[in-house]
Amino acid sequence: MKFALHLILAASCPIASLAYLPSLPNSHTATHHSRHSTTRLHYQPGKEDSSSSSSSDSSNIWTVLANTERWISDTLDKSNKAANDRNQKLREEIEQKAKMHFADDKTSTNKSSEGRMQPQDNPYARKEVSYVCETGGELCMVVGGIFRRVREARELGESHGKNADLRIGDAPIGTMRQTNVVVIPNCDEIAQFRTFDTLIQAINQARRRAREFVVKMDKDQTKDDDNLGKDWVVSINCAHLHPQYGMQTPEEQLTSMKHEEEEGEVDLNLQEYKKQRDEARRSPYPSVIVEVQSTPPPDFGAAAAAATEAKAAAEEPKPDDDVTSDDVKKLEALFGMSAATKKADDPFYDALGEAFGNKQIAAQTPLTLAQNWVLENDPAFNQESSTFTKSNTHHVDAAYEYVFNNLAMLNAQEPKRGQKSYIVLPKFLPTSATSFDRFAGQVSNIIRVMPSLKEKVVVSTFHPEHVMASTRCPVPVLVITWK
Repeated sequence: MKFALHLILAASCPIASLAYLPSLPNSHTATHHSRHSTTRLHYQPGKEDSSSSSSSDSSNIWTVLANTERWISDTLDKSNKAANDRNQKLREEIEQKAKMHFADDKTSTNKSSEGRMQPQDNPYARKEVSYVCETGGELCMVVGGIFRRVREARELGESHGKNADLRIGDAPIGTMRQTNVVVIPNCDEIAQFRTFDTLIQAINQARRRAREFVVKMDKDQTKDDDNLGKDWVVSINCAHLHPQYGMQTPEEQLTSMKHEEEEGEVDLNLQEYKKQRDEARRSPYPSVIVEVQSTPPPDFGAAAAAATEAKAAAEEPKPDDDVTSDDVKKLEALFGMSAATKKADDPFYDALGEAFGNKQIAAQTPLTLAQNWVLENDPAFNQESSTFTKSNTHHVDAAYEYVFNNLAMLNAQEPKRGQKSYIVLPKFLPTSATSFDRFAGQVSNIIRVMPSLKEKVVVSTFHPEHVMASTRCPVPVLVITWK
């Protein structure tokens, strides 16, 4: 009997060594604790000879993460060293001026030694930072992974706020900050900086335009209007690094030279600043930095009022709502008597039978509603090649993630020309056709900057609130048509 290699390794090694197994999914997280393994590993931290000589560094997940972490640490150390040198020089000038006011140099020397600025630590060592690797080589899967990191960061910030609100009476939890460095070493489509830069700008533009969407509120939020504006503020920033960051194309260089000739002068300090800025963003591999910050809402005296109300509610006597076993027995006897005394010719049940007859009531799911409507109203539907998928998400980042993961899956199957894929999103923007169309437009904008898909896909929508009856589907549907 044959077993998969990763299952054999997982069964033959302790839990502590599972972090180094190569059978992890598309994203791998680096652990910084050294552990002793009891089985042969395909790669190990700090050992280049453990991998095959023919494989490149980008195939070794540990090497990729270690190189990125080392580069970030060295870059920040250089920046901190330069800042410390400037601060030390300024402090020495202040101390030199202060010596003029003291007769004894020892006093001034002691004071200066006490107030001397210590070297600054690495900022990435003072807050929580995680390094992960997206090993996928297809750009659609990479884009879906980026939105997944954004979704996870949002959920982390929201959970931090909820946990802080539950800590009643304890010390308050302050602002949370976390940085996630996503390294993408194996995608050849983003090897050029301009392609990667345009892609990240399109993703950030889609995230900004999501603020204009009319999102349906949850039932818990609509019941209590007093909670509006009291949620924690979760902000997410998405930046990028690249080995060729800032490098200009020949056309851009020619345009820059013409601009300098028109200006008639060149600012050398500005050029040096731009050069250092670009070099500080040239990482060993294309990377995306996702930073999340969760801050508490403004107080405005609400905390004191809530504490007073909670104290008053605690002091009020609670009514006796205990249900005994005798009450349960009485209810059972009452319902049993009602069923036993029902006659066959009861006019109530006879009226129900006459109203409904022999009809049966069957519940339909949103996916079934969409399939039936498409079958009747979409003439381009092909039963043999068309596909349907459904997601119950109502968050924008999760919707982008689901759409691009579906595109990656469908693109890997080499779809035929004219094939349609229907993505049913029953809980996503169900009350605004305009917002759903804008969402589809942002998906199209991201696809246009992807070299492998920009000439292969057309995006359209069906929605219950559409003006045209021909596209008025019972549930929101995103339609992917392959050229």
